[in-house]
Amino acid sequence: MKNALLCPVCGEALTFTEKTAVCPKRHSFDRAKEGSVNLILNGSATSGDDPKMVTARKNFLGCGHYDHLPQELYEELLPYIKNGSTVLDACCGEGYFTNKLAKSFSEADFYGFDLSKRAVRYAAKEAEGSVFFAANISSIPFADGSVDILTHIFAPVCDSEFFRILKDDGIFVHVFPGKDHLMGIKELLYEKTRENDEDPSVSDIFELVSTKKISKEIMLDNKSLCDLLCMTPYFYRTPKDKLEEVMALPSAKTVTEFVINIYKKKI
Repeated sequence: MKNALLCPVCGEALTFTEKTAVCPKRHSFDRAKEGSVNLILNGSATSGDDPKMVTARKNFLGCGHYDHLPQELYEELLPYIKNGSTVLDACCGEGYFTNKLAKSFSEADFYGFDLSKRAVRYAAKEAEGSVFFAANISSIPFADGSVDILTHIFAPVCDSEFFRILKDDGIFVHVFPGKDHLMGIKELLYEKTRENDEDPSVSDIFELVSTKKISKEIMLDNKSLCDLLCMTPYFYRTPKDKLEEVMALPSAKTVTEFVINIYKKKI
Protein backbone atom coordinates (compact mmCIF):
# COMPACT_ATOMS: atom_id res chain seq x y z
CA MET A 1 0.00 0.00 0.00
CA LYS A 2 1.35 3.40 -0.95
CA ASN A 3 1.36 6.07 1.74
CA ALA A 4 -0.43 9.29 0.80
CA LEU A 5 -0.12 11.08 4.14
CA LEU A 6 1.82 14.32 4.37
CA CYS A 7 3.56 15.98 7.28
CA PRO A 8 1.14 18.59 8.72
CA VAL A 9 4.09 20.91 9.47
CA CYS A 10 5.96 21.08 6.16
CA GLY A 11 3.86 19.08 3.69
CA GLU A 12 6.57 16.50 2.91
CA ALA A 13 5.67 12.82 2.56
CA LEU A 14 5.56 10.80 5.77
CA THR A 15 7.36 7.50 6.23
CA PHE A 16 6.06 5.06 8.84
CA THR A 17 8.24 3.26 11.35
CA GLU A 18 7.01 0.96 14.10
CA LYS A 19 6.52 3.78 16.60
CA THR A 20 6.48 7.00 14.57
CA ALA A 21 5.68 8.70 11.29
CA VAL A 22 8.52 10.92 10.14
CA CYS A 23 9.16 13.24 7.19
CA PRO A 24 12.47 14.10 5.42
CA LYS A 25 12.75 17.25 7.53
CA ARG A 26 12.57 15.06 10.65
CA HIS A 27 9.22 16.20 11.93
CA SER A 28 8.09 13.16 13.91
CA PHE A 29 4.64 12.01 15.06
CA ASP A 30 3.90 9.26 17.55
CA ARG A 31 2.03 6.11 16.60
CA ALA A 32 -0.27 4.45 19.14
CA LYS A 33 0.32 0.78 19.88
CA GLU A 34 -2.74 0.02 17.72
CA GLY A 35 -1.00 1.66 14.74
CA SER A 36 -2.83 4.99 14.38
CA VAL A 37 -0.82 8.20 14.18
CA ASN A 38 -1.62 11.57 15.71
CA LEU A 39 -1.19 14.36 13.14
CA ILE A 40 -2.91 17.07 15.17
CA LEU A 41 -0.48 19.92 15.77
CA ASN A 42 -0.08 21.47 19.19
CA GLY A 43 -2.49 24.34 19.59
CA SER A 44 -5.04 22.88 17.16
CA ALA A 45 -8.56 21.89 18.19
CA THR A 46 -8.36 18.49 19.87
CA SER A 47 -11.74 17.92 21.49
CA GLY A 48 -13.57 15.39 19.34
CA ASP A 49 -16.28 13.17 20.81
CA ASP A 50 -16.04 12.43 24.51
CA PRO A 51 -14.92 8.91 25.55
CA LYS A 52 -18.42 7.84 26.62
CA MET A 53 -19.85 8.70 23.19
CA VAL A 54 -16.99 6.96 21.38
CA THR A 55 -17.42 3.76 23.40
CA ALA A 56 -21.21 3.78 23.02
CA ARG A 57 -20.97 4.18 19.25
CA LYS A 58 -18.40 1.40 19.01
CA ASN A 59 -20.67 -0.95 21.00
CA PHE A 60 -23.82 -0.03 19.08
CA LEU A 61 -22.32 -0.37 15.61
CA GLY A 62 -20.59 -3.58 16.66
CA CYS A 63 -24.00 -5.16 17.22
CA GLY A 64 -24.79 -4.84 13.51
CA HIS A 65 -27.78 -2.50 13.70
CA TYR A 66 -26.44 -0.40 10.81
CA ASP A 67 -24.93 -3.26 8.79
CA HIS A 68 -27.29 -2.56 5.90
CA LEU A 69 -25.61 0.83 5.31
CA PRO A 70 -22.11 -0.41 4.35
CA GLN A 71 -23.76 -2.96 2.06
CA GLU A 72 -25.60 -0.15 0.28
CA LEU A 73 -22.40 1.89 0.14
CA TYR A 74 -20.58 -1.06 -1.38
CA GLU A 75 -23.12 -1.22 -4.21
CA GLU A 76 -22.97 2.54 -4.78
CA LEU A 77 -19.17 2.56 -4.91
CA LEU A 78 -18.74 -0.44 -7.21
CA PRO A 79 -18.69 1.65 -10.42
CA TYR A 80 -16.05 4.01 -9.04
CA ILE A 81 -13.40 2.04 -7.13
CA LYS A 82 -10.50 0.72 -9.16
CA ASN A 83 -7.25 -1.07 -8.39
CA GLY A 84 -5.06 1.33 -6.42
CA SER A 85 -7.80 3.89 -5.74
CA THR A 86 -7.14 6.16 -2.76
CA VAL A 87 -10.20 6.22 -0.51
CA LEU A 88 -10.41 8.58 2.47
CA ASP A 89 -13.10 8.38 5.16
CA ALA A 90 -13.34 11.83 6.75
CA CYS A 91 -14.49 11.93 10.38
CA CYS A 92 -14.35 8.13 10.48
CA GLY A 93 -14.97 7.75 14.20
CA GLU A 94 -14.19 4.22 15.35
CA GLY A 95 -13.66 3.10 11.75
CA TYR A 96 -16.71 0.84 11.53
CA PHE A 97 -17.71 1.92 8.01
CA THR A 98 -14.11 2.40 6.85
CA ASN A 99 -13.10 -1.12 7.83
CA LYS A 100 -16.26 -2.69 6.40
CA LEU A 101 -15.66 -1.06 3.03
CA ALA A 102 -11.93 -1.80 3.07
CA LYS A 103 -12.66 -5.50 3.47
CA SER A 104 -15.03 -5.35 0.49
CA PHE A 105 -12.58 -3.43 -1.73
CA SER A 106 -9.19 -4.99 -1.05
CA GLU A 107 -7.84 -3.54 -4.31
CA ALA A 108 -8.09 0.04 -2.98
CA ASP A 109 -6.01 1.93 -0.38
CA PHE A 110 -8.16 3.07 2.54
CA TYR A 111 -7.46 5.87 5.01
CA GLY A 112 -9.59 7.23 7.82
CA PHE A 113 -9.23 10.17 10.17
CA ASP A 114 -11.05 11.73 13.07
CA LEU A 115 -10.45 14.48 15.59
CA SER A 116 -10.75 11.93 18.39
CA LYS A 117 -7.46 10.13 19.06
CA ARG A 118 -9.34 7.51 21.08
CA ALA A 119 -11.67 6.78 18.15
CA VAL A 120 -8.88 6.27 15.61
CA ARG A 121 -7.07 3.95 18.02
CA TYR A 122 -10.21 1.79 18.09
CA ALA A 123 -10.34 1.97 14.30
CA ALA A 124 -6.70 0.96 13.84
CA LYS A 125 -7.09 -1.98 16.21
CA GLU A 126 -9.71 -3.51 13.88
CA ALA A 127 -7.99 -2.51 10.63
CA GLU A 128 -6.65 -4.92 8.05
CA GLY A 129 -4.38 -2.71 5.98
CA SER A 130 -6.19 0.62 6.36
CA VAL A 131 -4.32 3.63 7.76
CA PHE A 132 -5.97 5.65 10.53
CA PHE A 133 -4.82 9.00 11.87
CA ALA A 134 -6.01 11.86 14.04
CA ALA A 135 -6.39 15.15 12.18
CA ASN A 136 -8.57 18.22 11.88
CA ILE A 137 -11.11 18.31 9.05
CA SER A 138 -10.11 21.88 8.22
CA SER A 139 -6.51 20.85 7.47
CA ILE A 140 -6.36 17.34 6.01
CA PRO A 141 -2.76 16.11 5.48
CA PHE A 142 -3.23 15.01 1.87
CA ALA A 143 -1.89 16.64 -1.28
CA ASP A 144 -4.10 18.63 -3.64
CA GLY A 145 -5.96 16.32 -6.03
CA SER A 146 -4.75 13.10 -4.40
CA VAL A 147 -7.99 11.37 -3.35
CA ASP A 148 -10.16 9.30 -5.69
CA ILE A 149 -13.08 8.76 -3.32
CA LEU A 150 -13.94 10.73 -0.20
CA THR A 151 -16.59 9.31 2.12
CA HIS A 152 -18.17 11.38 4.87
CA ILE A 153 -20.78 9.78 7.13
CA PHE A 154 -22.93 11.61 9.71
CA ALA A 155 -20.67 14.66 10.11
CA PRO A 156 -20.54 18.32 9.05
CA VAL A 157 -18.99 19.05 5.66
CA CYS A 158 -15.84 21.07 4.98
CA ASP A 159 -16.46 21.88 1.31
CA SER A 160 -13.28 23.75 0.42
CA GLU A 161 -10.94 21.17 1.95
CA PHE A 162 -12.82 18.26 0.36
CA PHE A 163 -12.65 20.02 -3.00
CA ARG A 164 -8.91 20.61 -2.59
CA ILE A 165 -7.89 17.01 -1.92
CA LEU A 166 -10.22 15.34 -4.45
CA LYS A 167 -8.96 14.49 -7.91
CA ASP A 168 -10.79 16.25 -10.75
CA ASP A 169 -12.57 12.99 -11.61
CA GLY A 170 -12.97 11.94 -7.98
CA ILE A 171 -16.24 11.61 -6.07
CA PHE A 172 -17.46 12.78 -2.69
CA VAL A 173 -19.92 10.42 -0.95
CA HIS A 174 -21.98 12.14 1.74
CA VAL A 175 -24.23 10.10 4.05
CA PHE A 176 -26.63 11.88 6.38
CA PRO A 177 -29.85 11.07 8.30
CA GLY A 178 -33.14 10.95 6.40
CA LYS A 179 -36.19 12.83 7.65
CA ASP A 180 -37.54 9.86 9.64
CA HIS A 181 -34.23 8.59 11.05
CA LEU A 182 -34.70 7.38 14.65
CA MET A 183 -38.23 8.75 14.77
CA GLY A 184 -39.26 5.90 17.08
CA ILE A 185 -36.66 7.02 19.63
CA LYS A 186 -37.73 10.66 19.35
CA GLU A 187 -41.34 9.68 20.04
CA LEU A 188 -40.25 8.02 23.27
CA LEU A 189 -38.27 11.06 24.39
CA TYR A 190 -40.42 14.02 23.37
CA GLU A 191 -44.09 14.96 23.29
CA LYS A 192 -43.63 16.82 20.03
CA THR A 193 -41.27 15.55 17.36
CA ARG A 194 -40.11 16.93 14.06
CA GLU A 195 -38.53 15.38 11.01
CA ASN A 196 -34.81 15.73 10.36
CA ASP A 197 -33.81 18.42 7.91
CA GLU A 198 -32.56 16.66 4.80
CA ASP A 199 -30.43 19.61 3.73
CA PRO A 200 -26.97 18.11 3.13
CA SER A 201 -25.27 21.53 3.40
CA VAL A 202 -22.98 21.00 0.43
CA SER A 203 -22.06 24.13 -1.52
CA ASP A 204 -22.37 24.58 -5.27
CA ILE A 205 -18.67 23.87 -5.85
CA PHE A 206 -19.92 20.27 -6.04
CA GLU A 207 -22.43 18.80 -8.47
CA LEU A 208 -24.88 16.10 -7.35
CA VAL A 209 -24.40 12.90 -9.37
CA SER A 210 -26.88 10.57 -7.64
CA THR A 211 -28.97 10.23 -4.50
CA LYS A 212 -30.44 7.22 -2.73
CA LYS A 213 -32.52 6.83 0.44
CA ILE A 214 -32.58 3.60 2.46
CA SER A 215 -34.89 2.80 5.35
CA LYS A 216 -35.07 -0.14 7.74
CA GLU A 217 -36.83 -0.81 11.02
CA ILE A 218 -34.60 -2.13 13.80
CA MET A 219 -35.36 -3.64 17.21
CA LEU A 220 -33.08 -2.70 20.10
CA ASP A 221 -32.57 -4.48 23.39
CA ASN A 222 -31.90 -2.34 26.46
CA LYS A 223 -28.12 -2.32 26.04
CA SER A 224 -28.27 -1.16 22.41
CA LEU A 225 -30.98 1.38 23.26
CA CYS A 226 -28.75 2.91 25.95
CA ASP A 227 -25.73 2.90 23.65
CA LEU A 228 -27.73 4.59 20.91
CA LEU A 229 -28.90 7.32 23.26
CA CYS A 230 -25.36 7.88 24.57
CA MET A 231 -23.95 8.31 21.06
CA THR A 232 -26.52 10.90 19.94
CA PRO A 233 -27.23 14.53 20.93
CA TYR A 234 -30.45 13.30 22.57
CA PHE A 235 -28.35 12.28 25.57
CA TYR A 236 -27.50 15.93 26.26
CA ARG A 237 -30.72 17.58 25.08
CA THR A 238 -33.28 15.46 26.92
CA PRO A 239 -34.39 16.21 30.49
CA LYS A 240 -32.66 13.78 32.85
CA ASP A 241 -35.83 12.20 34.22
CA LYS A 242 -37.21 11.44 30.75
CA LEU A 243 -33.85 10.13 29.56
CA GLU A 244 -33.62 7.77 32.53
CA GLU A 245 -37.19 6.59 31.92
CA VAL A 246 -36.42 5.64 28.30
CA MET A 247 -33.08 4.08 29.18
CA ALA A 248 -34.89 1.77 31.60
CA LEU A 249 -37.08 0.29 28.84
CA PRO A 250 -36.37 -3.39 28.08
CA SER A 251 -36.51 -2.77 24.32
CA ALA A 252 -37.54 -0.33 21.63
CA LYS A 253 -37.94 -0.23 17.88
CA THR A 254 -37.30 2.57 15.44
CA VAL A 255 -36.83 3.33 11.79
CA THR A 256 -33.33 4.04 10.50
CA GLU A 257 -33.22 6.18 7.39
CA PHE A 258 -30.09 7.25 5.54
CA VAL A 259 -29.51 9.37 2.45
CA ILE A 260 -26.48 8.63 0.25
CA ASN A 261 -25.52 11.53 -2.01
CA ILE A 262 -22.66 11.24 -4.49
CA TYR A 263 -21.05 14.44 -5.78
CA LYS A 264 -18.33 15.36 -8.24
CA LYS A 265 -16.29 18.55 -8.44
CA LYS A 266 -17.45 21.40 -10.63
CA ILE A 267 -14.41 22.29 -12.70
